[in-house]
Amino acid sequence: MPYGKRFRSRGSLGLSLAAWLFSLLAVSAANAQALGPTFENRPIEVVRLALSGAVPSGPQRVAFEDRVRRALNVYPGSQLHDLMVDFGLGKVKRIPGVASASVNYVDGNTGGVAVEVSVVVGDRPQADPGRVDFPYLLQGDDSLLKLKLTAATLGYANHDAWYGRPQAFVGANPLARGPAGAGWSSFGEAALEGGLQGIGPIGNNVYAYGSLSYLASGSVGTDLFVTGPRRHGAIEDAYAGIVTGITGDDGSRLVINLSGGRQPFQIADGMLIRITAANGFDRAAVQLNPRWAADSLFLAQARYNTTKFEVFRLAPDELPAIDTHTVIAGANLETGLGTPHQLGLTYLTVPRSDYGWYTTTAQGTRQGLQVADVRYYWTPAIGASGPYAKTELALQWNDRNAFPMRAWGGYVEAGYTFNEALWRPTLSYRLSGFSGDNPATRTYERWDPLLSGGTGEEWVQGLNHYKLFQDTNLIAHRLQAILRPAPQWELVPQAWLFQAQQLNNIGGTTSTLAGHLLGYEVNLTVKYFMSRNVMFQSGLALTVPLSGVSQAVAGTTRPWFSAMSLARISF
Repeated sequence: MPYGKRFRSRGSLGLSLAAWLFSLLAVSAANAQALGPTFENRPIEVVRLALSGAVPSGPQRVAFEDRVRRALNVYPGSQLHDLMVDFGLGKVKRIPGVASASVNYVDGNTGGVAVEVSVVVGDRPQADPGRVDFPYLLQGDDSLLKLKLTAATLGYANHDAWYGRPQAFVGANPLARGPAGAGWSSFGEAALEGGLQGIGPIGNNVYAYGSLSYLASGSVGTDLFVTGPRRHGAIEDAYAGIVTGITGDDGSRLVINLSGGRQPFQIADGMLIRITAANGFDRAAVQLNPRWAADSLFLAQARYNTTKFEVFRLAPDELPAIDTHTVIAGANLETGLGTPHQLGLTYLTVPRSDYGWYTTTAQGTRQGLQVADVRYYWTPAIGASGPYAKTELALQWNDRNAFPMRAWGGYVEAGYTFNEALWRPTLSYRLSGFSGDNPATRTYERWDPLLSGGTGEEWVQGLNHYKLFQDTNLIAHRLQAILRPAPQWELVPQAWLFQAQQLNNIGGTTSTLAGHLLGYEVNLTVKYFMSRNVMFQSGLALTVPLSGVSQAVAGTTRPWFSAMSLARISF
């Protein structure tokens, strides 16, 4: 359609609004909330090494620690991959003087993963040479074949979901069949994934690796969109890769990694790309969110010491009923990884997509979108007491469209960790903003959230509110504390205030807002990490609508309360 052409017939406008609903469904499905920390593919914030037993002293200890870290080959700033951790852990256990070694994962202070390595120094126990411990099937000096097993279950309850007015927010959604609403509702979900993962040498310091798994999920009860039992099963992981690297005499490291297939992907903390697979509806498990693998991801990475460069081409695994055939390609550069000053630059382009953008008078698509992103993290006291700050700014534009598009999004965050205080709290404030469309201009300015999402500490902004207003046309204020009353426990209380950038909200659950104040939310998440393989999580959230929403929908809106509890086992 030529730029500036207006729809003047009711039929055209109706078609536009119907297409808008289609695109809204795609957003709701793709940008799901992930309950419980899924550590796979998240950035590693810190690697802590604890030695016990007959620990050497002085230079011998330094040399021993260095040998352990080199064998583990897991470094801050890298993405966490469980297969590679297991591979490195096997090498650590073969170091002379290591009696035993284990690894645990916990959330870091500033949004990443803390990898905790425990090594007992001493004589190695006499072992059966043919014995291989679960979940390993084969384990040699330079190879590993293991089972991939994940089981998770969740119970969830809502009171006055959708502010007690589901018709106002999801009534036009053709995939919503008996959504939760006024009063109490509850549902249960479960997921089971099984498969094989392995890595082994194919040449001098060249390794091939891969993963193949199948995932089944199910739901019962009344969730946010559907009432009734559902189940679904499909291939999850199906990827292979090659990795090689060299280490210089001075300790410098170069690693090159090439991979392709069905696998997850994330950039930085996930403001641009975090959720690469859709859940819910006919796939069930809308809250458990067990699927992460993209339909296809081709990734080439090179890392030299603290600098990483990667190029990729990604097609997310969307729901078949609302598949927009989106493809995202891009390049990402990060430097200063694992140091107090980290800088990142990202460029994305969308060569193909049927995902729709809509105004009151015209329609376009995401195809042709370009994104430029810059971010900076200041973390001078990683793993210790001290301040930190993070900021990110991204610009979007598209001139291959029915109308010109210009949008922006970003955030600033500052916090402080009191590692010596009671419960070792990390306190922080984050201000985030994503542009909305001003209907008085000829340019479309609504931020496209792409594949943003994750957990409540990432880009799920409000455990309930995110379901109503995702990361577009939004200003969000977040106060957060991370409390650690015991080594395996973590409490995360949050307080949120939400505002709209524009009263025009076409593309959201409410197309026109009555004011800029949307609502506020208080929530609490409690996590218990029994081990690296077993974790439990519970949460409570209360979300109160303000005038911008309550006066925009017919009828009385009421506060939304939710409670959930989950358990996850993974190997």
